[in-house]
Amino acid sequence: MRATVVLTLVLTASAGVAHADARKLTLQEAVSLALRTDPAVGEAQVTKDRARLGVFRAQLDRFQLKADGSINELWNKSSIGLPPQLNCTVAAAGQNFTVPVSSASDCTAATFMLPAGAPAPMITGAAPDSLWQGLSNLTIQANYFLFSGFRVEANVRKAKLNEQAAIVQIKQQRKDIALSVARAYWRVRSLLIQRDVQRQALQRMVDAEAIAEGRLRAGLAPPIDKNRATQRKLAQMATLEDLQGQARAAAAQLGVALGLQGDIELTDDVVVPEEPPASPVELVRDALGRRSEVKNAQLQLAVQHQNVVMARSGFYPQLTLVGNFQYGNNVFNIASNTRSSLPSANPFSGMSGAFYGGVSLNMNFFDTLNTYTATGDARYQEKINQEEVRRYERLVDSDVRGAYETLLKLYKQRAPLIQARDVARDNLTIVEGRYKNGDALIIEYLDAQIDLANAELSLASVTAQLQLQWYELQASLGYIVGVDHG
Repeated sequence: MRATVVLTLVLTASAGVAHADARKLTLQEAVSLALRTDPAVGEAQVTKDRARLGVFRAQLDRFQLKADGSINELWNKSSIGLPPQLNCTVAAAGQNFTVPVSSASDCTAATFMLPAGAPAPMITGAAPDSLWQGLSNLTIQANYFLFSGFRVEANVRKAKLNEQAAIVQIKQQRKDIALSVARAYWRVRSLLIQRDVQRQALQRMVDAEAIAEGRLRAGLAPPIDKNRATQRKLAQMATLEDLQGQARAAAAQLGVALGLQGDIELTDDVVVPEEPPASPVELVRDALGRRSEVKNAQLQLAVQHQNVVMARSGFYPQLTLVGNFQYGNNVFNIASNTRSSLPSANPFSGMSGAFYGGVSLNMNFFDTLNTYTATGDARYQEKINQEEVRRYERLVDSDVRGAYETLLKLYKQRAPLIQARDVARDNLTIVEGRYKNGDALIIEYLDAQIDLANAELSLASVTAQLQLQWYELQASLGYIVGVDHG
């Protein structure tokens, strides 16, 4: 008898030491911790911020404003490998013109080209074959799209839809992570509940061993009765250790997922309604309006419609208000398509300004059917996205109805298990009394113990599954487990 008491104390102490310094966690706390630390949520948040930047970028596409500046200092070497060139100065129309020539005879030959009485051309020095040239230019270009075939407007709407889709994706990630944590949490809790039930069964088996030992000492039972009770007790001890080991392994995995060090203790108890929902029809309707997968598919459809509008914009004329201002010594002349420059090494000498502005109207009459095919491809993709919306609606319908039917099954399964446990408990009470009076065999007594233990374990397992299935149903409706309370 003393050995059985010591054994009971040892089992109780070993179970309590594991959680002496453990961190206590409710499911809500575990979910909140996971949502703060999981990288998937952080990635979705960054995607949302990026989409917001995309909206700003799309708004800026309504106009273009660009300012460019440049300063160049260039050295030029010419006539490499040729004899030095000479400068020939010619006077004509009251002005002197200097041109490079290869020899003095070339300069003299230009006399016949001069009018009568004009001074003869003369050599004024060698033409330089190298020089430094400084160039500078400041350009400010502004374009405002008066009409772009609705392309700019569609691009802005597309960017805003992408931002909404990124927000929906954050909710989707949060829902998936919360459900994953709930599954892991109740995996541990299920094992711990079964462990507590098994511990009670072991205690009853210890009591049965003590009864058999007492009858053996009184000469009312053979030694095999005590041995059979001991053997059943050891089997129950092995089952208890197996459950405790599984619970510790599952808790360790949950702790790693939550980023926690050390032991954790899960404190939530089973709290489920007495009856399941009456019908899945309203649940499905609620889920279709709440599930982020459907919302995201609808947003992607709207985004693709804007792509159709953007592709179709090539059929329309493009009207743009343009303006250009330049200042420097290397100004571009839009009329002659040339740049003016002076042979000066100073990049800031001879600087001047120029401005042009107006309206530009462009119309594409034929582009080898590129606009036509691009628009057609965008429309086909829009139809694909429409089917995607229908597919996700069916998936949500299937998820909700599947979760509801599983919940219904667990409720129907749990009712007879409660009755079976009560019957097994009553049978054990009857057989225990008969065995003490010598009217029943030890086998009957031990079998009654096992029947009650199995009934309690089955009931504990189904009850934990029922609690988790409620969370599965909530997730299928689009709620974030542990955060939303729908």
